Amino acid sequence: MKFKRIFQLPALACLFFLAACGNQESGQNKTRAAPVHVAAVEQASVPRIVHAVGNVSPSAQVAVVPRVAGEIVEVNFREGSDVAAGDQLIRIDPRPYEAALKEKKGLLAKSQAQLAKAIDDRARYGKLVGQGFVSKEAYQQTATDAAALGATVQSDRAGVESAALDLSYCTVRAPISGRAGVLRIDKGNMIKANDANPIVEIETISPCYVFFSVPEAHLPIILDLASKGRLPLVATPPQGSPEDGFLTLVDNNVDTKTGTIRLRGSFENTGRRLWPGQFVQIELPLGMAENALVVPSRAVLSGRDGSYVYLVGEEGRAATRNVRVLFENGGKSVLDGKLAAGDKVVVDGQVRLADGVPVKILD
Repeated sequence: MKFKRIFQLPALACLFFLAACGNQESGQNKTRAAPVHVAAVEQASVPRIVHAVGNVSPSAQVAVVPRVAGEIVEVNFREGSDVAAGDQLIRIDPRPYEAALKEKKGLLAKSQAQLAKAIDDRARYGKLVGQGFVSKEAYQQTATDAAALGATVQSDRAGVESAALDLSYCTVRAPISGRAGVLRIDKGNMIKANDANPIVEIETISPCYVFFSVPEAHLPIILDLASKGRLPLVATPPQGSPEDGFLTLVDNNVDTKTGTIRLRGSFENTGRRLWPGQFVQIELPLGMAENALVVPSRAVLSGRDGSYVYLVGEEGRAATRNVRVLFENGGKSVLDGKLAAGDKVVVDGQVRLADGVPVKILD
């Protein structure tokens, strides 16, 4: 037993020594300065160019739906081709509607003949009633018959016009100029009037629209510049060339969930570089921002409470500062916040920082 205790004492001493060394090393790690690169906050006049992601939309879009039912007997366009307003797209079998029109015309002719006779009877009875050969009741009956047949003629004439209109609807024409999409129903199929499924969709893509949103902080200057004239826009599709346009719409309310305002730009798109549904990069120039506070964009971090930067104080310790990014331009961000020209912000090495952590500024 005595030998066993003698061997345990050196082991315990080693354990205490290692624990002490570990505590000493952890204490040194807590106070070790974090290496960072910094940049000074600049105050300068910079071009105010707002960048956003936009979505291309056709300037007009129509889902072509037939107004009458029947069999498709002709298709007169190619899918994906350009059509002009008034071009014939499809033709529905007109024979049932031609027969209906003939029937309505026959009814109209019959009622017109009956009306003509009733008018003659009324005129003849009018003379006879004055001579006492017919009663006033008989004359009034002829007048009533003539009035009723006059209403019948009007009704039959409306029926002829309606039947003629249905017959004209057998030829489905393009309501707008644009590019035709996929034909949903092939020749030989029966279609219903006012079907929920359109025959084809036509979209006008030249000109086209681009919808995008910007922070509401830009709204006052956008409204001010828009009141003085057209605001130019540039839209650049992925792997494509820029397309010039101008601002045509500022939405009537700010999105309270995102704090942004929705805008719309119009583009002639004669070269069709912009395509409906495509996402594009938007540049909206808003003049010059005078005496703006500028930092490298990589200095700005995003957190739960918004954007922030790390400042290096006089004591060489990091401190967070909440900021608001007004816009970015050329790898630099224009900020609004409690910053001053000459403040040092961390641009690299933020991953090891927290409030109060000492920093070591690298060249």
